[in-house]
Amino acid sequence: MTSRALRGPVLGWHGSGAGLTLVEVLVASLVLLLLLAGGAQLLAGSWQSQETVTGQNEVQKRAQQAADAVIDPLRGAAGVQYGEPSRVTCFFANDNTTTYYLADGELRRDTYDAGTGTTVLGYVVCRDVTDLSFGYYRRAGSVWAEAASASLAESLLVSVTVSEEKYQATQTSLVKFRNKV
Repeated sequence: MTSRALRGPVLGWHGSGAGLTLVEVLVASLVLLLLLAGGAQLLAGSWQSQETVTGQNEVQKRAQQAADAVIDPLRGAAGVQYGEPSRVTCFFANDNTTTYYLADGELRRDTYDAGTGTTVLGYVVCRDVTDLSFGYYRRAGSVWAEAASASLAESLLVSVTVSEEKYQATQTSLVKFRNKV
């Protein structure tokens, strides 16, 4: 007795010539559609997260570059010639001066070269800068304390904020003058 009746129905088939019913096809299509929609939603969320991380990292990198462009040259300064909360002019042992300030959303630098007598005004260091601030500090024992005036400063606290679209990053660093006179 090897007839089909004794073995039962063949997997998924309900009769001798019958295929899938319309309801089964529709249910399977709906399940597949829901799975695809969930996968697309997951991919869209991942893509948006990646864009956010990339945008924030890019702005953070630009803030770091802007701060470094101010900090690195000022390490060799002999002191502060003139200082405000948002503008600083430092002098060097060779009588050169460098000024950093914010103008029209740009971090700018003016330089005077005493050896040649040339002045370069308004060099754009970085764009999209929304805040630039300087703090003037002096060593008081083992800690840094705010200097009574900018000209007495032994160190300079530099803070640069860069903003682009919905992203913003601030980089802050304390610069000790290596050639303080």
